[in-house]
Amino acid sequence: MSRNGEVVVRNALLWAHTPIRKVHGGMRIREGKIVEIFRDGRDEPGREGAVDLGGRHVIPGLIDAHRHFFISAMGALHGDARQWTSRYDALEAIAEACRVHRPEGGWVFFSGMDHTKWKIPSPPTLEEIDAVARGVPVLAADISWHRGVVSTEALRRTGLKREALRFPGDMDIRRNGSLKGLIWEDAIGRALFTMCRDVLVACSDGEKRKIILDEADRCLEVGLTHVHDPGLPFDVQRLMKDAQRDTPLKMSWSVTAHESLCAPPQTRDHEEALHSDHAPRSVKFFLDGAHRTAASMPAIAGLKAAYRAALDSVSGFSPWPLRMLFEQKTILRGNRIVLPYQRFGDTAELVGRARFFTDKGYRLVMHALGNVAAVQASEVVKELGMAGRSSIEHLLVMDDESLDAFASCGAVASIQPGFIPGYADAIERMEIFPYLKAFPLRSLAARGVTVCISSDGPCGADDPLHNIRRAVDRKKFDGTMLDPDERISEEAAVAAGTVGNSVSLGIRNEGLSEGAPATFCIVSGDPFDESSRVDQTWIDGGMVWKRNGAKG
Repeated sequence: MSRNGEVVVRNALLWAHTPIRKVHGGMRIREGKIVEIFRDGRDEPGREGAVDLGGRHVIPGLIDAHRHFFISAMGALHGDARQWTSRYDALEAIAEACRVHRPEGGWVFFSGMDHTKWKIPSPPTLEEIDAVARGVPVLAADISWHRGVVSTEALRRTGLKREALRFPGDMDIRRNGSLKGLIWEDAIGRALFTMCRDVLVACSDGEKRKIILDEADRCLEVGLTHVHDPGLPFDVQRLMKDAQRDTPLKMSWSVTAHESLCAPPQTRDHEEALHSDHAPRSVKFFLDGAHRTAASMPAIAGLKAAYRAALDSVSGFSPWPLRMLFEQKTILRGNRIVLPYQRFGDTAELVGRARFFTDKGYRLVMHALGNVAAVQASEVVKELGMAGRSSIEHLLVMDDESLDAFASCGAVASIQPGFIPGYADAIERMEIFPYLKAFPLRSLAARGVTVCISSDGPCGADDPLHNIRRAVDRKKFDGTMLDPDERISEEAAVAAGTVGNSVSLGIRNEGLSEGAPATFCIVSGDPFDESSRVDQTWIDGGMVWKRNGAKG
């Protein structure tokens, strides 16, 4: 840094300007702002304080407009179920955790379970978990965080009763009416919030702050400069607000129901809310689920999916491919198959609930995975006049009709292409192509929709570079591409992972341009090279994180 507080970086490849284009050169920073972007040959190599970046890449500060920051922070304290390969693995791990880690009144919690990939894809039952838990509250959430398994004590602690839920189907039952132990959506949201509160009540203020700050550090390490949690209850909002002064990471959140992330927010959730200084206030509604998606497709696609599952069952000498396909509810309407998982069957009710918040200045955020939910979201945006002040999240599968409807509403589309490697096989088994488009980045952009690339971490990959890479190459684990027609350019992907996230949050962001805040990431090489990593993270003109051994 020079004596006048000016910082100069040179010999870099900058992803600068709007629209983004690559510039070989450097930039001058003063008082937290970019005052000049120059090309090679226009700087002064001997200028005091100039930092030679050795050809590294500089991209705008990465932003994640949909990362479950608080859930990630709490999950880091508990068990990892990603290595489980059977219900016996699950029960053994639960039994060991209940024997070894039993704090007074504490929970045993695991995350990352994916029973759909087990040889026998059947999760442990309530009775099996109770037999090894011995009175301990147990919650094991799957990779989507939209379903999980619990013990009876966890149900008791949460106060969960099937008949009291808005959707009783969020707790699976057998034909005789007994609980299976598998819970979904609002039910797992209530169990999760109860578990978190029970853990936090035993923590000191300093310990609570450390949980938040440790997660903030993990975000800075991957180049994130701003993270938005898509749904926090008001008591957690206070924790975030308290921790903000101790981290340079900008944190914001959407208001959700106190009881559960997936429940509709109420009057009290507005009255008790605290809002971030780093983004306009927003509120979150769930229009469908994750595995239980509000979607429709031509009947022929359903027939092809059934035929494929039958072949898989025969060739594998297993009933499970067919059983898993038919576990989802389906309705035949005309020549289309519909998955009837809308959380609001009456759009007028959703409009009324959302209007309470939008009339008070909230931005509107809606979870809509399937094309049916996406169309409903677009109708709500139009009815409330929220064009330019709404973000619709996921939009996993869309057809031309739903894409056109969505494009006409003026909302931002928040998409997570980082899911492609993990979910491509399941999507392809549904035989939706060519009838539907998956992660339709190009189709949305071609219709003039502003696209934001977010993570949905910890459900999806938390590394923002991974997420923008998959928007460009659409790579599955085997190296082939999912729906390659939906690829976008590298420049468009960087814009969507930075500026696009800001638009989703209602923030002005000009990326790397003269006069803009000096918020950026220095990457070891081309950000689309799998070996490249973030070396430095800068926020408002200051370096807030540096990788050990990184130059500069």
